[in-house]
This record gives sequence, structure tokens and C-alpha cells, in this order.
Amino acid sequence: MIVLGINAFGHDSSAALIVDEVLVYAVEEERLTRKKHDGQFPVKSIQACLDFANITIADVDHVTFFWNPTTTLLHIPVYFFKFFSKVPKLLKEQKQFEVEENLGMLNYIKQMRRLPKTIRSTFKNGENARFKFHYQSHHLCHAASAFYPSGFENAAILTIDGAGEWSTTLFAHGQGTNIKKLGTVDTPYSIGAFYQAISMHLGFKLIEGPGKLMALASFGNADGPVYDKLRALFQFKEDGKYSFDISYFSYYYSRKSGVSQKFQDAFGPSKIGVGDWNQDQLDLAASAQRIVEELFLHMGTYLKKATNADAICLAGGVALNSVANGKLIQSGLFKQSFIQPAAGDSGTSLGSALLLVHQQLGRPRKYTMKSAFLGNRYSDDDYLSALEKTNLKYIDLEEKRFETTAKILSKNYIVAWFQGAMEYGPRALGNRSILASPFPTDMKDTINRRIKFREPFRPFAAIVTEEDCGHYFSYHLPNPYMLLVYGVKPEYQALMPAITHVDGTVRIQTVNEEENKAMRDLLLAFKQETGHPVILNTSFNIKSEPIVCSPEDAIRSYVESDLDYLVLGPYLVSKQLPLEIV
Repeated sequence: MIVLGINAFGHDSSAALIVDEVLVYAVEEERLTRKKHDGQFPVKSIQACLDFANITIADVDHVTFFWNPTTTLLHIPVYFFKFFSKVPKLLKEQKQFEVEENLGMLNYIKQMRRLPKTIRSTFKNGENARFKFHYQSHHLCHAASAFYPSGFENAAILTIDGAGEWSTTLFAHGQGTNIKKLGTVDTPYSIGAFYQAISMHLGFKLIEGPGKLMALASFGNADGPVYDKLRALFQFKEDGKYSFDISYFSYYYSRKSGVSQKFQDAFGPSKIGVGDWNQDQLDLAASAQRIVEELFLHMGTYLKKATNADAICLAGGVALNSVANGKLIQSGLFKQSFIQPAAGDSGTSLGSALLLVHQQLGRPRKYTMKSAFLGNRYSDDDYLSALEKTNLKYIDLEEKRFETTAKILSKNYIVAWFQGAMEYGPRALGNRSILASPFPTDMKDTINRRIKFREPFRPFAAIVTEEDCGHYFSYHLPNPYMLLVYGVKPEYQALMPAITHVDGTVRIQTVNEEENKAMRDLLLAFKQETGHPVILNTSFNIKSEPIVCSPEDAIRSYVESDLDYLVLGPYLVSKQLPLEIV
């Protein structure tokens, strides 16, 4: 049985392919179109799934979609009645988006309803396609994306995002092939939208702001009057749910602003652009982050009581908040955890397919996610073919790939590292990465100034061998998808300033031989060279672009940036620096 899962018409469109209950391929549309957060119908992702399996759309038995447009339509009258005074502004803005950008929920619903016909008319052999099409519940897709690949037979499930059809948070219990919904928090109350609203108020852009807000929060104080005032807006309920004073926010009727004038009167005017935050604004960032962390613990406590499970699964865009994840996982409420590496909407293509396979068709669980390397992969011949079209210098490192790269890194050069299959999800996990030594005091600023051109307050992540994690960092729990933040032990903070954030923490990724043997071999080679198996890791992309996908993407990004070296499969590539470094 072949099942194709897709998501579209929002942000981070993607496709995933399941063959006989096993996930074989998954990719985000942005990686193929080179348009960051691309939310359109994922033509290239679907075709990539078909090409990977050497099939046509006529071979697909089921197509699943991450959203139920009927549920959305049924809630539109509820919304209009509940927020009647906001309807004129909402409709005016929706009309503007539809005219200017072909956006807007009503337009999306039309496209959603046409999807079966669109798929048949778009892809080769579509006239012979006999697939069954399934609209799925958004938050159940998130839940399925986390629970079914976790390997757990019994787990609490928590999914949190901006909104899906109507719900913003889902509490569920996974047992075997069944996911039982325990409760929801519904529009307009949304942790994801709240956090997004604060990020917009502080000058960040829609979609990209929350990740930056999490970094900025470390510079503020969450123990003062700003926190007290913000926390007073919230009510935590006994059933794990929450609400807050919605009159302080505008996100539920406007994409252009997140907070209302009432909020600005209480917390200061919204910023235009980023930088130069005053102390109250930094304290607001810290306070918003602390409230999210408290809500995670509040909801986790409820789920532990409701399910008595030893494990928890997390998904939804807010599950990318690695600081909040860390607070929940390290609380001891649950003995085990699984956080979907594609926790945001890109992961719902996988979730929608798994929901059909296991919950609705009752097929057995055969797949456990061992790594997030589920996308495009290339051969040494592909690398060589791409290089031969350039004027770049390169040599084949052969068996010295790891030894040579470790030596280059130890000399404080910055290396673009392109190996194996592409990561699924927003984190570069060691196959499409920019790597550097964590030891130089100025390395973080150097990478920002020369290559990434991003806000200087944002930290870089680190990769460490799984067995050595507890030696350098405050927690030893494996963290293969870089979704938890650990403390850097005091004795290593001065040694590794390039990865140590202002609050003494780091977003960490652990690596073992099964998940990524090549990266582990590089870490061990770096340990042989320097004494420490820890390397700075950031995503291989240039400003405003997605992570690179193909060898051609890698070469172009390398040429257009100020990177020192590129390691493309077995090939060491240079623009000017010497290749004979060993």
C-alpha cells in the first residue's frame, strides 16, 4: 500500500511517502523551490516522492491532507458571532491579501476542495489515478507525526501551534495504533499565536519571529514587574487548559499586527524593525518565554495525571521551542520523550499519512524514526559532476575525509559540510551544516559577520557525541534533533564561548553511530585533534534562503558566501585556500 501525505496553503508545504507502513521519503517544498517557508501546492515535493519510489501518481492508493476544510467552514459562523465587532477589519484585510498575494482562508479552502482534481491534472499518468483522498484533522496530524514514529506503545501526546481549523492545542493519549483525544484549547486562545504576537510587537517578522524571540529572551529578566503584569493576563485551568485576556491581542483578526492598542498602552508601543531594545522590551521577551515554559509544565502535569504514561510526544510549531521543551523533559514528569524533528506544519504531511494508515485503516506499526535524514540524497558521481561544471579547486579526500576536515576546523577555518540525505524539518543536523571550532572567542561574531548576516544576539548550536554529552553539558539525555537546550557546564563555558549563550546554555545535538556515522566520525577526529568532541553547527544556507538541498545549491551558496572550505561528499573544495592541508 502506497500513501502520499501532503500539506499546503499556509507555510512550510511538504510531502511524505509511506510504502507498506514505512516512511521512505519526506521533503519540504522550500528546499526544492528555494523559496523560504514556501506554502503553495507542493508540486516539486510530490514529484520528488514519486521519483524516489520510481512510481507515478497512478500507483498511489491514498492521498492524505493535513487540514479539514469542512471543519473550518463550520466554524466561520461561530467566529463571526463571537467576534462580530472585528469582522469588518478581518474581511477588509482578507480581501487585500487575496488581491495582492492570492492568500486568505476562503481562497485556500477553494484550493483545498479542488485538490484531488489538481493532483490528477498536474502529475504524469494522473488520468489513470485511482487514489482515495482524505482530509484529516490538523492537530491529530501533528499528534500522529510524533506518536507513531516514536516507538512508544503508550504515551501522552501534546500538540501546540498557532491554530489548526479551530483548535490551537491538543491533549491526547496514544496506545498502540490508537490516538484518543482528551481535550483541546480552541481559538482565540493560542500559545503559538501569543508568542508570535509578542515577537511581532518586538519588531520581528511573521513566521520567523518566534525562534528569534526565544534567543532574545535570555537577555531579559522574567522576575520583575513586566512578568507580573503579563502573567496576570493568563488563567491556568485544572484540566490542563489555559486562557488569557484576549482584549490585549489582535492576531485573531489581523495578520498585520499581533497586539492591540490596549497592550501597547500597558507594555509600550510596538517596535518597527529589530535591535536597540530597552530593558522593558527585553523583560517582555523573557516574560513571554517564561509563561510558555510554565504552560508546558502545566499541560504536562495534566497529561501525566490523565494518562499515567511514562512517555510524552510533542509536535506543533511551538514544540520547536527548545528551551520550553528542555524544561518539560528535565522536570522528571516523564521518563521518555519524543519530539518530532519536523514539529511545525511541514511534519503534518507525514502525520496525515500515518493517521490514515494506523488509526483509520488499522495497519500495524512498523516504522520507528531513527533519524531525520529523509530527503534528497546524492552519489559521489553527482558531487563530481556538479564540481566539474565550476572553476573551483577540489581534491578527493577518500579515507582522509574526517581527519582532514577535523584538522581544518582545528585551525579555525569555517567549513560547509554536505553529506548524505537531507534533513526533514527546520534544523541542520549534520548533513547540510556549516561547521566551526567552538573555542575561538570571536568565532560566533565571525560567522555572523562573514556568512550568516543574522542578528548578533542569536546563539549557534553545537554537535557532540552522545556518550560525551553529559561530560560537557548539564544533561546527558540523547537529543538527536536539536530540540532541547542544555546548560554548558561552568568549567567549559570559557573554553567554548562560540556555542555558549549569554545565559550559559546551548541548543545541543547528540550524535551516535546509528543516526549519523559520518558526523560521529568527524567528531571523533576532532577529538583526536583538539581533545574535545564538540563542534559548532549552524544551517548551511545564506541569508533569506532555505537550507541547501542539492550539490548545485551547496556550490552556489559556497561561492556566494565567505566560507573557507566546502566538503562535498568526499571532495574538499576551495576558492583560494590551500587544499593540501594535511
